[in-house]
Parts: sequence; structure tokens; C-alpha cells
Amino acid sequence: MTATLALAFALAAGGSPAADGACAARSGRRAVPLVELYTSEGCSSCPPADRWFSRRLADGGANALAFHVDYWDELGWPDRFASKQHTRRQRERVWGWSSPTVYTPQVMVGTRIHAPWRDAKAFAALLATRAPARAGLALRVVRGQAVVAAAPVGDVAPDTARLWLARYADDRGTRVPAGENRGATLHHDRVVQGLWGPWPLAAPATVRRVDLGAAPAPRWGLVAFVQDPRGDTLQSLALAMPGCASP
Repeated sequence: MTATLALAFALAAGGSPAADGACAARSGRRAVPLVELYTSEGCSSCPPADRWFSRRLADGGANALAFHVDYWDELGWPDRFASKQHTRRQRERVWGWSSPTVYTPQVMVGTRIHAPWRDAKAFAALLATRAPARAGLALRVVRGQAVVAAAPVGDVAPDTARLWLARYADDRGTRVPAGENRGATLHHDRVVQGLWGPWPLAAPATVRRVDLGAAPAPRWGLVAFVQDPRGDTLQSLALAMPGCASP
């Protein structure tokens, strides 16, 4: 983390740069990939992707978020985790590459909007590429608020990059009584249940506070990330809340 980012984060959080405590995280020198799964409980081809997604969390090496979209909701089963905001994000990510269609399940890793999640070897190779970070991130939970700070690193043009913050819930289960997955019990991890941003990445640093509200589940956490308009991930950072004091 640069001295500028550390100072901005400390001032915003109301403490010193060295007093982050248990509920804080800072990014390193290498960019951590962000795996984005676009899924729906109303989609019969999605449960295998949901199971794959949960299994690969144990492998580490990347941060991950599951965005439940709402365009399946009128076909028999409304997904309680679905959001128009997630659908809009998926479409904007796809349109950034002049692709005409969205679908589920769809896995994206940075600029790879059709990441090869069914090919274990190809997907592992995709995550193994670790470029130097082009943004620094710091994240802290303070009295019911998340404080997130981001700063450009190197020759990044900050006016093209945006900062996001997502709150996720793990170990979510749903018994589906209707629709394509009728009779199935579905399990989900890293379910996005709050998404804030985008905020422009400014020099020397961007700092934002977010009111978190009530925890969405016993197991939850935060992921901050910086991406350019085409989805290239300059850096991502996760903070799992079970290891922290209650906000």
C-alpha cells in the first residue's frame, strides 16, 4: 500500500495507519483476480455452476462474487437473491465487449467474459496469471460502516477506473417449489446482497464510507474491487466478517 493510501484510509477510519485491528485488510503488490458468477435459482443449468463455484472457493487464489440476476423471475420461480442491479451489471460487462447476449450461468474473470469454468486446467491457468497491482485497496469495518480506500498505482489513468464494494453472504439455501428447479434444494455461496459504486478512482486516493445495516447471514463478508470500463480488474480485496468483531 502506498503512503498516500495508508494515510487516507487511516484518516477516514478514524485511527492510525498501524491500528487497523482484526476487521481490516489491505491489498498486496500483485493483483488478485475476481471471479464473477451470474446465476439464477430459476435456471435449470445453473445449479452445477453454483456447486462448482462453492467448491472452488477452497482453492483460494482469487476473490469471488455470485450475482443473481432477475430475468428468470417470471418463469415460475422468483429468485430471492436476484436484483435488477446485478442484471444491469452483467449487461454492461457484456456490452463492453460488443457482445449481444447475456446468459446464465456465465462466469467472468476480468476481461474474460466467457471464462472457461468447465475446463479445470484452462480455468486454473487463467487464475495463475498474476500481474502487478495497478491499484491499492484498504478495507475496514468501523461501528457498522465499511470504510474503503483505493489509490492508483504506477501509470494507471484513474479517470477510466472505478471502485466497487460488495457485501456477500455464504451458506444460503433455498427449497425451490416451482419453476425449472422445482423440488430441488439449492446451495449458494458468496451471494451478493449489497453492491455500492461505482466511484471514480481518483488520485491520490478515493475513500468512501458505506452503512452496512444488519448482517445478511451468520457467514458474510465484503469484497472491494477496482475495474476499468471493460472489466479489467486492477485489484480486488476480501474481508470475511466471521473472523472480525461484530460491526
